[in-house]
Amino acid sequence: MTVERENETELKHHCVHVIGMGRTGAAYVEALLRTGEIEDALALPGTSFAALLIDIGQDDLFVANDYARSLKGRLTSRGLPEEKFHYESIALEVPDTAAFNKDLNEARVPFNAAIGHDLIAELPKEYQMPKSGQHVPRAIAKALAAIKTQLGDKPIDVALTRFADQVNKAGGPSTVLVAFGLAGGTGSGMAADLARTLRGKLPPNTQVVGVGQLSHSGDGEYYNNLAQTMAIEEIDRAQCEKGERPFPGGFFVVASEHSWQRLTAYTGTGVKEVRQRFKQMVTNRFVADSFMRWVVADNSSHLLRALQHEAGKYVLFDVAKLTHPGVQVLPGESASNWEAVLQQWISFTPKFSGLTGDFNTDYAEVHVHASRDMQIATIDAGLKDIVASTYLNGSGGAVRTFRNEFFDALTSYGNVILPGATKDSLSGYAEVKSAMSKMDAMAKTLETA
Repeated sequence: MTVERENETELKHHCVHVIGMGRTGAAYVEALLRTGEIEDALALPGTSFAALLIDIGQDDLFVANDYARSLKGRLTSRGLPEEKFHYESIALEVPDTAAFNKDLNEARVPFNAAIGHDLIAELPKEYQMPKSGQHVPRAIAKALAAIKTQLGDKPIDVALTRFADQVNKAGGPSTVLVAFGLAGGTGSGMAADLARTLRGKLPPNTQVVGVGQLSHSGDGEYYNNLAQTMAIEEIDRAQCEKGERPFPGGFFVVASEHSWQRLTAYTGTGVKEVRQRFKQMVTNRFVADSFMRWVVADNSSHLLRALQHEAGKYVLFDVAKLTHPGVQVLPGESASNWEAVLQQWISFTPKFSGLTGDFNTDYAEVHVHASRDMQIATIDAGLKDIVASTYLNGSGGAVRTFRNEFFDALTSYGNVILPGATKDSLSGYAEVKSAMSKMDAMAKTLETA
């Protein structure tokens, strides 16, 4: 962005920093660490990059930790100071029930003083803490984060301070992305409170933006579950509050169903359980990579423009994957064979967007990514038409499209950005909310953060 200063015009690079929570949040942290965009940005003067990853357990930290070490090595090889980059990961442990209840009670007063509202309700006496590998409910994740922020040596608070110190090194404006999965308990349980804590440590030219990824139909019991519904409801309520909103810069809801469906269309071989985990991993990383590449593209101008249209509501970010290597058309076949495939998967965009049929907006963007041989003009026109006719009452003039060359000749996709969504615009929320009266009372308590 261009910043005017009396008699001079100075180009300031917009720095992007990320905090990831839980398995899905880890994919968003990895996305910035793995690709070269941040590395190139740090070659510019006045730039810095901070990344923090928090999870319960350490299984999903290893890959991001490796990429962080690799990035430091790449910076050194380019003669760039390591001090321009700060990375940290924290693995929280689940204590036994007695220790948890003791710490929970001790954390209530300092948490209320710092955040401005009460910590979670008393847990049912018969409740036992989850074991390793089990789902951690949102209320438990919220409490664990509060304990590690307010008590003892306060490891989370200290990590947030170090993170903010790195952000402060940036010479220009910054955006901090707080990324997590809406259907998991870890990130959706702790994200809002940690965002509030972080905000007080940041410089005034830094905005905090939430990034919540919706579940997809391959997520098993997590798909459109109670945790996701409660997370959407509570983030929506917090974002509407006056004063200390957790994500005052805006909130992205990222849809992953289209990418999941495209990948699932051809992976039917191998051991079922292994194949399922692989498909989930590939989908999460593809969606996170697509979002993060868009965030840092063109000095984050696309990110900043989308947030200007947010107007206090969500920005729906749908990664509409259209082709995948080895699907329907094989390498070496005529490029014309792709046309029917492209039209088919373009037509699926509304079905897999995660939005209800009555959602409408007055502005949309489509960012097409395809190789030069993949009929990029066809994709551009097809996505623009279906977005305009479905979400803008046929007003094609309100849809902006951008074309980007993708490095994989057999992969194409479109990032569809639709500002103005609400919780009731999200189909998964609406479906589960209507059935909540029949759900178990303890389950609702545990997923209330």
